[in-house]
Amino acid sequence: MIASVATDTGKTTVAAGIMGALREKGLRVQGFKVGPDYLDPTYHSRVTGRPSRNLDTWLMGREGVLDSYLRASKDADLSVIEGVMGLFDGSSATDDAQSSAEIARILSVPILLVLDAYGAGRSVALQVLGVRAMGRDLNVAGVILNRVGGEGHARLCTEAVVHETGIPVLGTLPNDPEISLPSRHLGLFGATSALDSKLLRIVRMVQERVELESVLELAKSAADISHGPPHRVKGSGGPRIGVAMDESFSFYYQDNLDLLRELGGEIVFFSPSGDPALPPALDVVIIGGGYPEINASLLEANQKMRNDILSFSEAGGRLYAECGGLMYLGQSLTTSEGNTHRMVGALDLSTSMSARLTLGYTELECIRDTAFSRPGNIFKGHEFHYSSPVHVSSDCKFSFIVRKGRGIAEGKEGCTVHSTLALYSHLHFSQSRRVALGIIGKDTASKNLSGVTT
Repeated sequence: MIASVATDTGKTTVAAGIMGALREKGLRVQGFKVGPDYLDPTYHSRVTGRPSRNLDTWLMGREGVLDSYLRASKDADLSVIEGVMGLFDGSSATDDAQSSAEIARILSVPILLVLDAYGAGRSVALQVLGVRAMGRDLNVAGVILNRVGGEGHARLCTEAVVHETGIPVLGTLPNDPEISLPSRHLGLFGATSALDSKLLRIVRMVQERVELESVLELAKSAADISHGPPHRVKGSGGPRIGVAMDESFSFYYQDNLDLLRELGGEIVFFSPSGDPALPPALDVVIIGGGYPEINASLLEANQKMRNDILSFSEAGGRLYAECGGLMYLGQSLTTSEGNTHRMVGALDLSTSMSARLTLGYTELECIRDTAFSRPGNIFKGHEFHYSSPVHVSSDCKFSFIVRKGRGIAEGKEGCTVHSTLALYSHLHFSQSRRVALGIIGKDTASKNLSGVTT
């Protein structure tokens, strides 16, 4: 695990660089990200050539974390897990729930600690000593110093860490904007081909300044995990599922897509802004989260696509949306510049970009039947957005009450019309399998989910 004592210290840069450098050594590297973040995994996938996965006990439960970790890494030579925020940061001030430390314990992995050395000297060792004091049972096995000012600074900080802690420093990276990754209001930009040259510079810097053989030895010290992933029956004959995937809609958990395929679903990707029409013969449409505001004018201009999706919803087609998808299905979207764009019009609400951040885990209780849930179902998710619902009609039907989090309206979530369900929350199907069952179709999913808790 690559972790740190705070956010914005270079974890993603170090993680992507190490993953890419090890791949160039001919190794099959599997990337993981602690927490619900959608963006960091795109960097991992870009440099490893394999889909990265999220590990989060709130969304997935302990067994879901183990299942995803073991399934994804079973044919890899090693796994690299990027932590979230600081090592002990999670949902609680008094324990390690939903933190990187919790995941490190569950998976029994050694920790490579990234320290931001900018503006510090001997005091940089305090960060390691603090981690040791709070995490006495954790295996902090190595240190990477980031943002060092020069070779003299690197030597001073290295000697301080080794002298005070005995933990080896396995690399030092310079304070160089050429190896820093760009960010948006939700964190890093997702990785695209436009960033390949920067990612390559990061990999080359890691190859030059990190002791990769020592990192490999560190990885070999991980304990064996005696946990077998549950048996799944490979499904067939499932529905044809249209999944919105482009610059506006790209927030999907790889495990969710994998599960739908395992249950027999055929996934067809489409672009709401760029494609001329909805793909033909779809049984289900999924519109995930993303940044619809950055292409709002293109989404508005593609009237044929908007009409196709509206017609699909009004005809009773199963349509599942989250966050950005909800914004797209509304009547309109107002950007941070104050420009209002017409959207699909399937929901009796609109959305507007806001300066207010809505962030945190959610817990939802279903109170009425939908195509994807039944009364009494409890779903755990997360919300992270700078948009707000506006002009919510009194006719808007909500199918969930919010037990934790904010939701669409205070205490309400899950705007429902016909067989369409739109949430502001993002869900992982590890603990929301009823949604997967609804996407696949009750009869097919029940048969293909034989032996799997729903």
